[in-house]
Amino acid sequence: MMFVGYLVVCFLATAVNAQTTLEVRLVDGSVANEGRVEVYYDGAWGTVCDDSWDDTDAGVVCRSLGFASGTGVGNAEFGQGSGDIILDDVSCTGTETSLGDCDNAGLGVHNCGHSEDAGVRCSTGVRLFDGITLGEGRVEVLYNGEWGTVCDDGWDLTDANVVCESLGLGAATDAFQSAFFGQGTGTIVLDDVSCSGDETSIFDCGNAGLGIHNCGHSEDASVRCENGVRLVAGSDASEGRVEVYYNGAWGTVCDDSWDDTDAGVVCRSLGFDSGTGVGSAEFGQGSGDILLDDVSCTGTETSLGDCDNAGLGVHNCVHFEDAGVRCSQTNFDDVRLVDGITLGEGRVEVLFDGEWGTVCDDGWDLTDANVVCESLGLGAATDAIQSAFFGQGTGTIVLDDVSCSGDETSIFDCGNAGLGIHNCGHSEDSSVVCENGVRLVDGSDASEGRVEVYYNGTWGTVCDDSWDDTDAGVVCRSLGFGSGTGVGRAEFGEGSGDILLDDVSCTGTEPNLGDCDNAGFGVHNCGHFEDAGVRCSGTNFDVRLVDGSDASEGRVEVYYNGAWGTVCDDSWDDTDAGVVCRSLGFDSGTGVGSAEFGEGSGDILLDDVSCTGTETSLGDCDNAGFGVHNCFHFEDAGVRCSQAVSAELRLVDGTCNSEGRVEILYDGVWGTICDDFWDDTDAGVVCRSLGYSSGTAVGSAEFGQGSGPIIFDDVECTAGDTALEYCQSNAPFENNCSHFEDAGVRCTE
Repeated sequence: MMFVGYLVVCFLATAVNAQTTLEVRLVDGSVANEGRVEVYYDGAWGTVCDDSWDDTDAGVVCRSLGFASGTGVGNAEFGQGSGDIILDDVSCTGTETSLGDCDNAGLGVHNCGHSEDAGVRCSTGVRLFDGITLGEGRVEVLYNGEWGTVCDDGWDLTDANVVCESLGLGAATDAFQSAFFGQGTGTIVLDDVSCSGDETSIFDCGNAGLGIHNCGHSEDASVRCENGVRLVAGSDASEGRVEVYYNGAWGTVCDDSWDDTDAGVVCRSLGFDSGTGVGSAEFGQGSGDILLDDVSCTGTETSLGDCDNAGLGVHNCVHFEDAGVRCSQTNFDDVRLVDGITLGEGRVEVLFDGEWGTVCDDGWDLTDANVVCESLGLGAATDAIQSAFFGQGTGTIVLDDVSCSGDETSIFDCGNAGLGIHNCGHSEDSSVVCENGVRLVDGSDASEGRVEVYYNGTWGTVCDDSWDDTDAGVVCRSLGFGSGTGVGRAEFGEGSGDILLDDVSCTGTEPNLGDCDNAGFGVHNCGHFEDAGVRCSGTNFDVRLVDGSDASEGRVEVYYNGAWGTVCDDSWDDTDAGVVCRSLGFDSGTGVGSAEFGEGSGDILLDDVSCTGTETSLGDCDNAGFGVHNCFHFEDAGVRCSQAVSAELRLVDGTCNSEGRVEILYDGVWGTICDDFWDDTDAGVVCRSLGYSSGTAVGSAEFGQGSGPIIFDDVECTAGDTALEYCQSNAPFENNCSHFEDAGVRCTE
């Protein structure tokens, strides 16, 4: 969008024998540090002609506005102004403090038209360097004429946002510490940076003082920004020459093999729906490096930098081949499910050109259905149904041959035959059944709130008539909790829209609220002051391991409230990993952090996890609260799970069957256990595995010295271990013991 504010500064214009006080502003740039140069003279704003306009002249303008330096552009790159052309033939030496000090033809003297209006791009004194792809890198700032770095003490996403937005790169997606993109050189200029988020420059943020720090370059701060692409010199924000930001500078893209698929990736990354690619510098020739060539996108990429290309900075082009795009916004606002029998299901309809239409079932599958369900907040799809299962729709068949990869946030982002292009009839209308048609709204956290249900294309509320804990339990279990308490009287505020359920009566065995007896969808005698709510507790959510080399390892992800999310590695340890691994059928686990299995996406759902080891689910462990965290995805936790070799236990040389020296058959050999760290918890695990209720530990070969190998040493069980071989210990056969230290137990019924 155009930057609507103006940067204005007063200066003096020198022409022949006169000095006149003027003001300067930048107009119609996409961010505050660029735009058409306009000067205020004789009661009106006017423009500057680009005759002889260069980077030296631009530098004077930019420094007078508080920026570090500038690049001059002409040919009305920021659009044609109006009013008088005030300055022409500007020639600065670079030492001037204002544009008015530079030589010029005289105020109002020119031989130009507004198609020659001059503009500038000012440097903010900040750059991103050594990133791997577009719009990311180590943060470097210009200080005393040299580039230096920023220390990561206190560095967070708010600080990173200020940097990204000041560079026109959108919001920050990650704030990295510990020299993530390599160590810089030179002065560490800023430390203890603390931005509020309202600043336009990192220099405006609180800090320890220029050049004051207690850091080394191993602590250099870095960022990843939302977008490293901009459109330049178009007639509006939806079109222009494509420029990309890499290694501290903006550059262009060559039009070799440039097509609509590539343009679509650019346009969608900028918030549009689709795009058309143009070449041959249709929006004028750029300057600087040509950073991308031979771009070949599949259409599923979220950023141009993800597309195949010849390599950053590798090309065989000149600027008359600069690529551009024309982006477009389709006229749709929503997707809905209609004519379903119960909650969270129905015929898929999309709003296009102001009317609802349908989707043809050619190629329709569960991946496509998933995109629809998740875009509506209804969890994963359980069925993708063809042949107008929920009845035939009317109106236009908007989409056909839909092919989603699964990463899309809207069905319109999926491959398709083109809007309105199809070879179908309404007997082929697509439908879906989603996992959940319930959400909680306006609670203090994700475990409580007003109950809202999705039916026939809209969210509505539930009346509290006969609402009880059994009904609440069905809701809570369907959302991944263990149980719930029902509340009424709009305890979480009054909803709006339809009241969709009344007189709900669940038995407690139903998988979803829509399966419970009720008065009928939309049938009620209630007002919104009777809206029902729940408070959920406990968890039974699913856990999965992602991006490991096999099924026994990976990034830990949990399924909660209809979506998969990650776990932060703060305080993450082997005990926590063990709970995860045992819940997945393994015997034990080792915890890893720092996104060892790659960074996830979506919400970070758990932080400060602290398990005792007795829990059967990760959700039963202490944590900061669902969705409460102070983490980034580079802190995603993972596990490596292991399966212990099956072992057999026996008690030897006791006076009865319930006591004796503990011996274990491991890898085909009977051996003993060393009594180092041996305690009643360890004895309890042994005794319970043998069918007793508890046990007392004894050591020092109280039941005589055994023979053969000493198989385990330093055994440390938790109460949740179900067998001795699952307990933490030294590796089998590794010990510093003798048989006079053989461990024993006395078990009790």
